[in-house]
Amino acid sequence: MNVTLIGSCRLSRVKNNNLNNRITYAHSTKEAIQFIKFLKNEITIPQPYNRICFRTGIVNRIDIEYSREYKELFDQTEVFIIEICSSKKYIHNEFYLHHLSVDERFEYTDYTPKDIRDSFKLEKQSDEEIESDILELKKILIDKKFIIVSHYNSKINGNLIPSRNHLINLLENICKKHKIHFINPTKILAAYGQEEIMGSDFGHYTETGLREIGKYVSDYIKIL
Repeated sequence: MNVTLIGSCRLSRVKNNNLNNRITYAHSTKEAIQFIKFLKNEITIPQPYNRICFRTGIVNRIDIEYSREYKELFDQTEVFIIEICSSKKYIHNEFYLHHLSVDERFEYTDYTPKDIRDSFKLEKQSDEEIESDILELKKILIDKKFIIVSHYNSKINGNLIPSRNHLINLLENICKKHKIHFINPTKILAAYGQEEIMGSDFGHYTETGLREIGKYVSDYIKIL
């Protein structure tokens, strides 16, 4: 099957067409929709946004220019895997920025124009907005099969991270309500202790985690 991944490195072991690495890691529903519209050539993302909206542009300090190949790969895709792991929106001039471009915890913000760093908006999505976005994704991908994948529900000092736990449960309920395929890695990896499959940053998988979730998602695709 031809697979397009829209998500993070957590799903890197799933065989796909590599657009994820060539262009960006999307974290929120808004970024996923923007990414798909870019692939379909339905929106134009001009400079400097074609660098700071896309992770690969930020990390490699290059502009991501539209290519007809992106549309061809979109059209050829049979299954989309969309990982949703954040409800945060980083917005400037109606474009959704990749967090690396403006989150000052990371080194890359120095390469973002100062006026954007000084005036972008950080907003948290409401539950209703996330549901509306997922329904928009369903409409956009009406002729495709797609799977929503959530984050792993890490615990810190024995306690769940409230915002992550809420988003995971919300996604599961939305997908159940609207009959959308959904994978919760926490349930899939329940046979392992958190320290076996999740790194010390509570966000990235260990080699075991990468292998096991990659295998599960790859097998899941085969039954669609």
